[in-house]
Amino acid sequence: MKMNKWTMGLAAAGVVSLASAAQAEENSVLTALSSTVISGSAEVSYNGNLSGNNKIGDQGFVANGASLAISSPLGEGDYSAGFNVDLLLGNRADAFGSGDDGFLIKNANIGLNLPFGNGIDLTVGLFDSIVGYETEASASNPNVSRSYGYGLGPLTHTGALVSTSLTDGLNFSFGLANSFGSTLGTTASDVADNNFTYMVGVEATVPDNLGFLAGSTVYVGYVDGAASGSSNDDEDSHLYVGASVASPIEGVSLGVAYDDRTKHGAVSDSDAVALYAVWDVSDDVSLAGRYDTIDSDGDSSAMWTATLGYSIWDNVLTRLEYNIETGHKERGDSAGFALNLYYQF
Repeated sequence: MKMNKWTMGLAAAGVVSLASAAQAEENSVLTALSSTVISGSAEVSYNGNLSGNNKIGDQGFVANGASLAISSPLGEGDYSAGFNVDLLLGNRADAFGSGDDGFLIKNANIGLNLPFGNGIDLTVGLFDSIVGYETEASASNPNVSRSYGYGLGPLTHTGALVSTSLTDGLNFSFGLANSFGSTLGTTASDVADNNFTYMVGVEATVPDNLGFLAGSTVYVGYVDGAASGSSNDDEDSHLYVGASVASPIEGVSLGVAYDDRTKHGAVSDSDAVALYAVWDVSDDVSLAGRYDTIDSDGDSSAMWTATLGYSIWDNVLTRLEYNIETGHKERGDSAGFALNLYYQF
């Protein structure tokens, strides 16, 4: 094993032996590897087009793509550190990054713990945006297809994010980034006209003494800043309000999301609202419904989505989805279905 110069110097001085130094460095490597987590996913679909152009996509088999993540979570002690690298491959990379290369670095950041107050978590690098109800990984969402609101806000940022717990059940986050979003065609890193984007988020959790509502959460997030290469007068802003609510019916949970996107330079404003309901019929079967609407510069459309999910094979989530859309200015009224398989390890 190759020794660093400091270790070789100690060995030459007789402070340590080369054998003990080699064992120590080997143990250090094994300790680092033991805390490293490798995960990923692969996704494929069959889309059925029932009315020409629809939101689900063209008819036929689709290799949606894959993801691969390597991370080491923060440790328990003070001044602990971790990292996260998340890669997207294939169509998932292109859809997320608006490109055609089939490869995208979705996340690349370092996490640091600071022992101040109730504890501060600092994330530096390329990280997911703090706004939005849904994520890129479809298996983490109630439905396979995304809502209108998902396409309005920024998806990732390049900067720094501070998160802390103010009190029990109340969390706060604040961050600065180079630009409004990092995935609009590229993971841009230049500061927009020397003006940082700022973001702030507050999450409140319902305490245990409020009956069936216990554990429900309400989140408010706001992002404001210019796109990469834009002037300060062309700042975008995004207000997000979302809630995940438990219900008195066993196995049923509800959700709501509101997204308000303003593009100052383009004089454009879009508002989207989504309502979610998920029923866990059993450990292996679930039903999810979503109704969402969007109004963009006076043009409005609505969408109904129903999803049946079931798990037969280990690590595989299989979902059958039906989607109806009305009033879209390009697609018109449409309907389609998708059979989606998502493998995660």
